[in-house]
Order: sequence, then structure tokens, then C-alpha cells
Amino acid sequence: MRKFLAATAALSCALLLASCASPTDPASDDAATPETTTTTEAAPEVTPAVVAVTTTCGMFYGGEYSAERLVTETTPLLETPEDETAAAAIFTTRERLAAVQNFADPELQENLNEIKAPFEAAVQGETIDTSGQQAALDAFRAQCTEAGYAFAS
Repeated sequence: MRKFLAATAALSCALLLASCASPTDPASDDAATPETTTTTEAAPEVTPAVVAVTTTCGMFYGGEYSAERLVTETTPLLETPEDETAAAAIFTTRERLAAVQNFADPELQENLNEIKAPFEAAVQGETIDTSGQQAALDAFRAQCTEAGYAFAS
């Protein structure tokens, strides 16, 4: 029975591909088909959107489940990255930091990279080094303060 199902599936796929292969009727005369020309234009260069520093700070510090809170709660879990619960939390924190970083101003990237580095290392199975993380968190907070971000009390 499996042979017949496999053969039927293969035949169906072949017929589908054959019917989609030509945009015109294969029985029609090629001479009767008008010749078409296509021109290729260069696609406009896509530049990633960069949001204001205060917006990035809001993404990092704002909300009940802020990236700052995730970093604070998940950093101790870096001691046991092989634990399944810890691994899930570490991965979530790394993804949240990557989301904040995607549209961040270039001047914030260095500190965000340093904040994310231990989580990235844990996900990749590399040696985890948190020595520069607190300094990066402090520097990032200073950048946000300098930019005029209003921290919640």
C-alpha cells in the first residue's frame, strides 16, 4: 500500500511541476507568441532603520518584562547553562537583547554587545565571561541618561 501511495504522490508532484513549468500552452505555436523583453533595474539599497537612543533605552528598561529585568534575573543562571530551565531563560534573554539591538543606534551597540555576550556564549556552548557585563550595563545606563531618557522611579 505504501508503494502505491508513494507512486501516486510522486506522479502528482511530477504533473504539478509539469503544468507549472510553462506559462504558455505548449501546444500553441511559438511564432504566434509576442516577444517580450524585460529590463532589470538595480534594487534600491536597503538601510536598516535606526531608532532614537531614548527609544532603544525605553525598549531596554521599559515595561514589566524589560530586557534589564531579564538580564538581572537570568545572569545568575549563567552558572548552570546546561539546566533546561536555565537554558530556556538564557535563550529568551539573548533573543530579547538581540531584538533591542536590531534597531539600536550604533553608539549603543558596543555596550549592548557586551551585555549580550555572556548569553550568546551560553547559547553557543562557549566559555561564559561576565566580567565586563556590569560595566557595560552602567555605561549603557549613562548613555541613556545623557540622551535624556526618563527612568521610571
